[in-house]
Amino acid sequence: MATASVQAQNPERQRTAQGSTILLVDDSPTQTKRLEHLLSAEGYRVLLSRDAGEALAGIDETQPDLVISDVVTPGMDGFELCRRIRGLKEASQLPVILLTHLNDPTHVLRSLEAGANYFISKPYHNGILLSRVAAALRRDQGCCVAADDDSVSCNYYGNRYAIAASKPQIIDLLLATYELAVEKNQEISKTHDALRRLNEELETRVAKRTAELRNTISELRQEIADRESAEECVRRLNRLHSVLSETSKAVVHIKDRQSLFHDFCRIAVDQGCFKLAWVGLLDKVGTVVQVAAARGTIAYLDGITITLDREPTGSGPTASAIKNGSFYICNDFLNAANTAPWHQRGREYGIRASASIALQQEGRVIGALTLYADKKNYFDRPQVELLRQMGADISFALGNMERDDRRLEVERALLEETSRRLQEREQHAQKIEYLAHYDPVTKLPNRFSLMARLGHSLELAKRCGSRLALIFIDLDRFKNINDSLGHHVGDQLLFQVAGRLLESIRSADIVARLGGDEFVVGLPLIRTNVSAAHAIGKIQHALCQSYYVEGHELSVTPSIGISIFPDDGETVQELMKNADLAMYHAKAGGRNNFQFFTQEMNRTVQERLVLEGDLRVAIERGEFLLHYQPQVEMSSGRVVGVEALLRWQHPVHGLVAPDRFIPVAEETGMIVAIGELALRRACRQLASWLAEGLPPLRVSVNLSPRQFRQNNLPALLLEILRETGIKAHLLELEITESSAMDNPAEAILHLQGFREMGVELAIDDFGTGYSSLSYLKLFPVHRLKIDRSFVKDIDTDTDDAEIAAATIALAHTLGKEVVAEGVETEAQCRFLQGQRCDIVQGYYFSRPLPPEEIVPYLRNNAVPSPLVRG
Repeated sequence: MATASVQAQNPERQRTAQGSTILLVDDSPTQTKRLEHLLSAEGYRVLLSRDAGEALAGIDETQPDLVISDVVTPGMDGFELCRRIRGLKEASQLPVILLTHLNDPTHVLRSLEAGANYFISKPYHNGILLSRVAAALRRDQGCCVAADDDSVSCNYYGNRYAIAASKPQIIDLLLATYELAVEKNQEISKTHDALRRLNEELETRVAKRTAELRNTISELRQEIADRESAEECVRRLNRLHSVLSETSKAVVHIKDRQSLFHDFCRIAVDQGCFKLAWVGLLDKVGTVVQVAAARGTIAYLDGITITLDREPTGSGPTASAIKNGSFYICNDFLNAANTAPWHQRGREYGIRASASIALQQEGRVIGALTLYADKKNYFDRPQVELLRQMGADISFALGNMERDDRRLEVERALLEETSRRLQEREQHAQKIEYLAHYDPVTKLPNRFSLMARLGHSLELAKRCGSRLALIFIDLDRFKNINDSLGHHVGDQLLFQVAGRLLESIRSADIVARLGGDEFVVGLPLIRTNVSAAHAIGKIQHALCQSYYVEGHELSVTPSIGISIFPDDGETVQELMKNADLAMYHAKAGGRNNFQFFTQEMNRTVQERLVLEGDLRVAIERGEFLLHYQPQVEMSSGRVVGVEALLRWQHPVHGLVAPDRFIPVAEETGMIVAIGELALRRACRQLASWLAEGLPPLRVSVNLSPRQFRQNNLPALLLEILRETGIKAHLLELEITESSAMDNPAEAILHLQGFREMGVELAIDDFGTGYSSLSYLKLFPVHRLKIDRSFVKDIDTDTDDAEIAAATIALAHTLGKEVVAEGVETEAQCRFLQGQRCDIVQGYYFSRPLPPEEIVPYLRNNAVPSPLVRG
């Protein structure tokens, strides 16, 4: 019935809309766009205003027929706007509709008190809103009309109702109805929150499990790929050995040159599985290469002409091999510059790599044999060597055909050559066996050989009643050398390290490369731990000396961990694990030192596991607290914000320091849940302060690197701001310098999204990372926070003072404010004031305070005065 009435009124609403102007007052872009679209579709002319002051100032100029305002607007709320409109002489009768959420029953009384025509709660029904707009614009045909006897006639969707109740009765009924709606709305909101939290917990668990499975699958795929790559290399070598063998047979049995060429091409394609093989011979002039024999995808050769003295064909692989009289390998055929004339043809026929071998006859180059493969980087060193031998075979055969008068000598030479090849084949087999047991970079035994040799040494130690020392060595900051100078320099450095290790130990000791920059040394048949310590001293001294690689003087230091049989383990696996653990303790102790394994290290590991378990329980029980440290504006002495600092109230150990549990939370991923909790609690606390009458101030919340990379962070922020009702500009997110520089391009996109939401942004711990000025100027942040390590000695250390002054000047040049952390003395404060630092925080003003103590502090420091001391 009601729906039919609304539909029947649509034509009437359309007539009302013609020529009517509606002014929308709302600071929410989403809400404004929805209302504008709804009203414009009805034919209304819609004007927009983001705050009540702007709307009020423009009423005389725009002369709207109706004002629709959100109750909560910046500066002046909707109730005050309505009162101001009623106070305007020209617009006192202008209809006003107020919009708000069902969250405060007093809103209905305040709207009546302000003189609003209608009061509509969010979320609203489109039909009801349009009906109320049409009724407000008709004025004389409103929904409710008061008669002379104080009765009220109400027209509701086409039906008239005569209401004889008194005004107090009507208002009581209105309040009761609104209170019930508020209560139901709050129950629904709580239910939605509970469902959302359950859903987020489920998504987190699913995401964690999915990530674990993805990592496992990735590792398996990588292992399979590595194994397949090794097997493929072996297969290629075997095929080339087969080609070489068949080529040798052809050289012996075939007597004419043309048949020899065709047989070579056939063997290369059929036995070697090449895509195409062809022989090109020079013409009589010696400049044009002509096809003499081909096998495989011979359509590729249609229309190809190679001329040595003309470009670009004169620089191609075949021409280069002929000119050099040797061979030419092109492992990236489709991207090499000298193969550009044949790129399109190569893509069409699936050619990705080529090898050209010059053919010689009696010392004179007569042409070339060219082979094509369907995989990039197909030809490695062993294969190139075999191809070189193949070219030598063919050239040898051609020379043999020209020397019939020396047939016996040539046959003898062929026998010797065959014997040499068989020997080389045996050498290649031995090389393959060598690669299976030794590291190709350092020539040391690899992990496979290491485990076997350690097993033998361990059995010997058990029989002889002696000790076995297992030493784990990791090179400090080796990754920096690899990243800055290249892997080839890193490989040469590793080779020199291996040589020094071999020079530092006994002939019976074991040295192996475990992988990366990790080495293992085994010391069998030692009597005491002192013997191991002496050996380690020699190793450490040898490895700490300077290295010279390609003109670079390099310096690396070792972090060393030692485990001893039988004290630290009965098996090779236990000794390896404990030595590895001791090595990590050596790194944690400042690098360039050695640590023997102790049970204390095991206890440390167990404590870490207990801490992880307690952290998970702490999240479920809500044991985390926030303390707040004031941030003082230097120009006025006014507290302009507070930084929320996380604390853990452990039920047994009391307050746990953040530097103890934050790294564990980061590694385990629990920091995401903890960070969300901190965000919500800080925003709710700010909303509570504002409700208590405190002046608006900014609350800063630290984002962990893992939390900053979460894709759902923008949605979470919007939800928290909507839930708490605080303005976006009162929330500041602090990200560390290292988080921003981990992936600068992606970080800029994230930061731009936050800034568009209105949230304030700051770079925390500035100066401790590796910022790039080219990226820093692109970061859409409002503030840079100077790390406390630079502020601590700012009044005594000229270097720190210059760094702080330069940072402040740089930030101001980029249009950003500067916040100095860790200010503890008046001298530091005076220095920063002299450098025009914008904001300071630290114990000179106040320590971080719990919520119940920060409110009195804020109230007592409300009057601005320079350098207020807490």
